[in-house]
Amino acid sequence: MTTLEMPETIKLETESSSGRSSKRAKIGFFGIFGIQNLGNECTLQSILYNTRERFPFGEIYSICYRPDDTSRRHGVPAVPISARYFQSRTDGKVVHRKGGLHRLARVLFQRIPGEILDWVKAVKNLRGTDLVVMTGTGMLTDYSTSAFGYPYDVFKWSVAAKLAGCKLRFVGIGVGPIYSPLSRRFIHTALSLADCRSYRDNFSKARIAKTGFDSSKDLVYPDLVFSIPKSSLPTRPAPRTQKTVVGLGIMDHRDIHIATPEEQEASYSSYLDKMCDFVCWLVKHGYAIRILQGDVTYDAITRADLKSRLEQRGIRYEEAGIFDEGSSSVEELIQQIAQVDIVVSPRFHNLLLGLMLNIPAVSISYDPKNDSLLEGMGLGKYCQPLTELNLEKLIDQFVDVVAHIEEFKPTISQRVAEYRDLLEKEYDVIFGDL
Repeated sequence: MTTLEMPETIKLETESSSGRSSKRAKIGFFGIFGIQNLGNECTLQSILYNTRERFPFGEIYSICYRPDDTSRRHGVPAVPISARYFQSRTDGKVVHRKGGLHRLARVLFQRIPGEILDWVKAVKNLRGTDLVVMTGTGMLTDYSTSAFGYPYDVFKWSVAAKLAGCKLRFVGIGVGPIYSPLSRRFIHTALSLADCRSYRDNFSKARIAKTGFDSSKDLVYPDLVFSIPKSSLPTRPAPRTQKTVVGLGIMDHRDIHIATPEEQEASYSSYLDKMCDFVCWLVKHGYAIRILQGDVTYDAITRADLKSRLEQRGIRYEEAGIFDEGSSSVEELIQQIAQVDIVVSPRFHNLLLGLMLNIPAVSISYDPKNDSLLEGMGLGKYCQPLTELNLEKLIDQFVDVVAHIEEFKPTISQRVAEYRDLLEKEYDVIFGDL
């Protein structure tokens, strides 16, 4: 990504010059919410805040994977995307089912009737809804899933929205790898039903175009999290130590489509070893470290693996000045990021939230979306692919950013302000006719 595309002017029928409406609108927000990915939760938090500002008396709800978690976090009603995500697990443990005739019977007498019931419930739930927003996050992908994961769910609820008479808009969407032809069919159909589409970066727009979908008239705006209310961002505290504090993000990255389980495990182990090498270098050179978490479930496993390997090398967190408190909410994560001086992470929203706090970053990119993010902030040369992570290059990038931290901050601050202004315009586009 170089610069964000400025959308064409769109005529809006608003009820006042401020863009606020007195109509009691009913809006549903679909997304990968409730699975404890804090970047996704931050996306929903951002758009809910801005929606409530425009529709203080509106009826707002979420369509998500774990309604209980979403309602608890965000204080909104929520409906499940599908019942099938709960039928295959008992008390958090995977239920191993028999194959052969048992599997056929399950498909014929459970899965198919269950899907039909899901479709009926989806249309019923959407009746009376003015607008369904396919909300941010990287939902347009079959990475880590299949065609009947995110692509099918997006397709089903897009079709259901049109059957229920709703407006349908894709807002600030990220596009990940799309491997299956069936995934492409599901995604293309869903996108074609929308009366407005926007992507969170030029790369996502170009990526969906490469799959054969005409995105030439679609819009590009910054990631929705750039519209998080300023009141949610803490004032950076006085440093606890004279040391520079590094916010080090980690993640378990395994692409099931391009590697065997053995290759995935070898890649993961190699990545962890390099991160341990980097931590050892940081400790040796007098840096304090704060481990950052972006996904409550998956990152917790990698945090434990990292700590175990470092202890095998004689690195004890308490002695080395390494803080690892974990985070289960967006608020906790932001508070932790506010205490660092530089962020080094593969997690997209670790980087983004740091930039929101005017903290420069280095990206260990598991996806080009990270590169697009940093490119827009003038930090494009401080990225490298996670799967090709080179320790010497990472150290060189880190040292260069640290040496110029104060020089980067004015540009970052200016870009964040510009992104906020652009998102205000996007919200006017998305909500202006309600």
